[in-house]
Amino acid sequence: MPTITTRHGALHYLIAGQGAPFVLIHGNTYTAATQVRLAQRFADRFTVYSFDLLGHSGSARPPDLFTPRYFQMQGEAVADALTGLFHEPVPVFGMSAGGISALNAICIRPDCIAALILDGVFARVTAATYQAHRQATASMSPSWHRYMAGQHGADWWPILNAGVEAVIEQLAAQEALVTPCLDQIKVPVIIFHGGKDPFVPDEQARAVAAGIRGARIVYEPEAGHLIAWRNPDAFRARVERFLAEHGLVRVER
Repeated sequence: MPTITTRHGALHYLIAGQGAPFVLIHGNTYTAATQVRLAQRFADRFTVYSFDLLGHSGSARPPDLFTPRYFQMQGEAVADALTGLFHEPVPVFGMSAGGISALNAICIRPDCIAALILDGVFARVTAATYQAHRQATASMSPSWHRYMAGQHGADWWPILNAGVEAVIEQLAAQEALVTPCLDQIKVPVIIFHGGKDPFVPDEQARAVAAGIRGARIVYEPEAGHLIAWRNPDAFRARVERFLAEHGLVRVER
């Protein structure tokens, strides 16, 4: 179980494939292991490093994690992990909370990230985001709870699930900005957003895109949360074209 030390404790990660490094960061309550199929899509061109966020699976569980500093702490840990693992800036693909963590990481260590691929991210936490979290939590089936308990540990899973919901509730009450340095980001950025995403209203996704100079948004009006899972082949092709445009992967002929 490889780990990298950060200021908030160890981050666990999985590795797949070979080639230039490519970092994948999951969303809240998921794990690196749940994203194995997604990592494999890029493993023929890259060495994919899939991080577990703080509080998730094999990563550290800081006692002050479930506070309004949640995304800042995740970003600090990701920044430390990137610094410790790589000598050159790397592309980072973050989904939902993983994308927001990456946006916080680039505020801390902009020299460690070569490009950002973001899927299902918001600028502020709103009441709509909190309501979507509550509904998602309430609709989890017993089999899903068992699966998540297997991912995180039977004792820890209820704490993680409740802790994440509490964080979103606190941030929604403040309508907190969780993407603090958008206007300072200078790397290429592509943002995927679905028009039927219950967690991310259109205006929130567009606020992220508008805040980053040169950011590109890929909008699918009928898609929900996380376009990466909607059409795997099309998603991979779009990401590869984006990376090729910026010299981060060779175009296959």
